[in-house]
Amino acid sequence: MILTLVLMLLAGLALLLAGGEAMVRGAVALGRWLDLSPLVVGIIIIGFATSLPEMVVSIQAVLQGVPTIATGNILGSNIANILLVLGLTALVKPMHHQSRALGKDAAPLLLASIAFLALGLLFGIITPLAGVLLFGALLLMMGFEFRRAQRETRLAREIAEELEEEMNIHPLLQKPPVAMLAVAVGLGLLVWGGNLFVNGASGIAEYFGVSHGLIGLTLVALGTSAPELASSLIAARHGHSDVAYGNVVGSNLFNLLGVGGAAALAGGLAAPQQMLLVDGGVMLIATVAMIAVFAHRNGLTRPLAAIFAGGYIAYIAVRSSMG
Repeated sequence: MILTLVLMLLAGLALLLAGGEAMVRGAVALGRWLDLSPLVVGIIIIGFATSLPEMVVSIQAVLQGVPTIATGNILGSNIANILLVLGLTALVKPMHHQSRALGKDAAPLLLASIAFLALGLLFGIITPLAGVLLFGALLLMMGFEFRRAQRETRLAREIAEELEEEMNIHPLLQKPPVAMLAVAVGLGLLVWGGNLFVNGASGIAEYFGVSHGLIGLTLVALGTSAPELASSLIAARHGHSDVAYGNVVGSNLFNLLGVGGAAALAGGLAAPQQMLLVDGGVMLIATVAMIAVFAHRNGLTRPLAAIFAGGYIAYIAVRSSMG
């Protein structure tokens, strides 16, 4: 029984990653065929499409009647991204001071974190209307980022270079029908994988007699954060560990506004008070700590990175004992 559930979970994660990859590559190829600028494609891909697995899992959780998995996934992924991903990345190679740590990047993340928790604490549920507001805020931010990149030549060049590194379009995908097929197949794999992943996670929770929320905070959150961890560690190994900061800020923002908004639109997002106070509190503290560390001239040193990673292990241990 448990082996079947674990295999279901792993198969779902593999399908989610494969589906996301196919859909993103097909979308990039279509964007180029439509003669969209690298900046437009880069903003969409970097800010939206790469987090499709998290969005699909959370929507599936709401539709299958286990919305606390979605809420746990959002909070748990954000905590894992800051403490685990940044911590392990900086252990490989320390990360420098980030000039935008107190401004254009971090301030929106802090505001989004507070808004998400406030909505849940005030109403006990993040309603579809609140979901519209969250998702609308994400679209506004993406629009602002696009206009900012247009004004800042260096930023536009960085986005174009990141897109070029991430996406080498296969010759077959340069044919529009093949690119459209890749998008369609990717979407199908995402839906199938999301269904398997949520069923596996839900079954594991029931097998061990723990809450769906706890599984969302731990197992599901770690699974959906795996791509960010892998890409950050690879970047650090090649001497580019600082890119992890931008990836984590972008991913966490998208989790709160995009994933949270879409899941709420799918039928309302459960917001248990204990989860918001305990796990939401940890997320908020971790966010403030990240901003403070990267605002300091020393950045994320190895000793601080060890505290981040150790803090995540301690959080998981304490949270698991709470049930």
